[in-house]
Amino acid sequence: MRAYKFRTVENLHFVIDIIFNKRLFCCYSNQLNDIREADVRVGKDQGREVEIFEFGNEVTKRLRELRVCSLSKSFNNHLLWAHYAGGYTGVAIEVELEDRDVTDVSYDDNFIFLSDFIAKGSAEDAARQVLTKKYKAWSYEEEVRLITKTEFYPLAYPISRVIVGSRTNPALVSALHLMCSHFGITLDRMVIADWGIYTVGAQPLHL
Repeated sequence: MRAYKFRTVENLHFVIDIIFNKRLFCCYSNQLNDIREADVRVGKDQGREVEIFEFGNEVTKRLRELRVCSLSKSFNNHLLWAHYAGGYTGVAIEVELEDRDVTDVSYDDNFIFLSDFIAKGSAEDAARQVLTKKYKAWSYEEEVRLITKTEFYPLAYPISRVIVGSRTNPALVSALHLMCSHFGITLDRMVIADWGIYTVGAQPLHL
């Protein structure tokens, strides 16, 4: 499936790493920006306290082992550019992912309880499910996730294109043009119209 990884200019080394090494960095859940990430509660567990406690320890252990790479199904959302691409100064990298590796995030304001998972599978399954649930406030992201135990997820397909923000520094656009040209990657610029966001070919500075 097609997805987009947003990056800021401050994290330019991540952009370069994705382009040169054709891989995506995956972080631990406690490094993500949602305070409720992997927030699992104990409740509704009368009479099963020991069982729930032991299961919870196993889930916590699995969560510490798992890594996440968050991407979006869309590039044309203003909040994504504002929050994850440095206020339109960064980039969105378009990639193709193996469908079997991608998990959609679901959005729900209810707390996650261990008792909801204990009868449905292993602690590993529970940990992976927990990492696909977020508050409804985040639903604008249209997020999909790669959940893995490795630091990097290797891209099986060539990078489709890189989209620079409407405020991306012209010198950076020129540098990205050189890199993308070398790897045969399309470089576009996002443009804001009254009806939404679209892309045009990005023009580098005359060097």
